[in-house]
Amino acid sequence: MSIKCNLLSTARSRITNRLFRASTSLFVFTFALAVTFPVAAQTDAKAELMVCGVGPAIREREILRVPPAHFYKDEYGESVYTINGNESWRSTEIEVKHGQKIDISANGIVRWAPDGIEKIDVTPDGTRPPYRDGWNFNHFPYPDAGIGSLVMRIGKGIYPVGSSAVIVAADDGSVEFMVNDDVLADNSGWFSVKVNVRQN
Repeated sequence: MSIKCNLLSTARSRITNRLFRASTSLFVFTFALAVTFPVAAQTDAKAELMVCGVGPAIREREILRVPPAHFYKDEYGESVYTINGNESWRSTEIEVKHGQKIDISANGIVRWAPDGIEKIDVTPDGTRPPYRDGWNFNHFPYPDAGIGSLVMRIGKGIYPVGSSAVIVAADDGSVEFMVNDDVLADNSGWFSVKVNVRQN
């Protein structure tokens, strides 16, 4: 910014002197020109400040994109994560690497739809998968898994988990869970999930 200000100041001075010597009738124009340069410099400084401020805000939103799951310690000192049926992805904040094996066990009951529709109270294994010809098939996190079942995400990979599974991570990332449903607002209940990452 100091280099820009010096160049602007020098140019302003030269232009002002030449115009003044040429004709006093141009005094008004010279004054307006002298005033304009500092205003432009201030505007540029503010613009640069605003642009610089966007980066950290975007990165912060990205970091906070997936909220952490609530958890507690059981009698064995192991973490038990609560995955509510009416919430989207929740992070365990457990970081894994590509190729690592993860043991998952889960229990609990989730109601994935209002009363009056087929089997709506399900275990982490869920019920039938959504209909392939349904308009909302691709709205499910994992369309080929049972509705209301427990699914997991690591990086860009999503895996059906159910009540018990051993998953080999295809990507680096945090272990995240949610209920396999397209509409979460009318759900209730929760799953309790344990995660054990095998050390290779």
